[in-house]
Amino acid sequence: MAWQALFGEKSTTKLAAVFDTEEQMNGVMAALSAGAQLLPAQIRVVRPGEHDFGRKLEPEGRGIVRTAVRAHIILGLAGLVIGFLVWLMFFLSGVGAIVSSPALSVGAFLFFGVIAGLLLGGLVTARPDHMLVIQHVRTAAEQGNWSLVIHPMTPQQCDAALRILEEAGAQAVRSI
Repeated sequence: MAWQALFGEKSTTKLAAVFDTEEQMNGVMAALSAGAQLLPAQIRVVRPGEHDFGRKLEPEGRGIVRTAVRAHIILGLAGLVIGFLVWLMFFLSGVGAIVSSPALSVGAFLFFGVIAGLLLGGLVTARPDHMLVIQHVRTAAEQGNWSLVIHPMTPQQCDAALRILEEAGAQAVRSI
């Protein structure tokens, strides 16, 4: 998809599943490795009571930086183009304030278009959809449960992992 160009991470989707026992978790982890063709680095374990699990949830530090740069550049430029197109529409419609001062008005439209694009780039970089997964894992760790954090690289891996987790009866959450 075209929106994937915004991301510099190899795995943009995160899955998390919670288990009561280590044995349950290990069984599902083996099934995930075999059935979803996931590499060991794509599956992370968060133990009960563990607090420092941030790198397990977001292991691609450089990818996040690439996402920030790409998202801001692409969406900033898109905002610039949209701002110009909106200004052009008003200009061609003959709106008095736009026609009487085209240089100032185009500058304002371009400025606000770029700002809107950059703000959207910041939202994409922040990945608020990951908060559901993070909170799920945090709650599980605090309640003494085991969690698997899965980083699928392809839609096929994601679908296979979700199917395996469902078959195992694991409560799973995912980001977009």
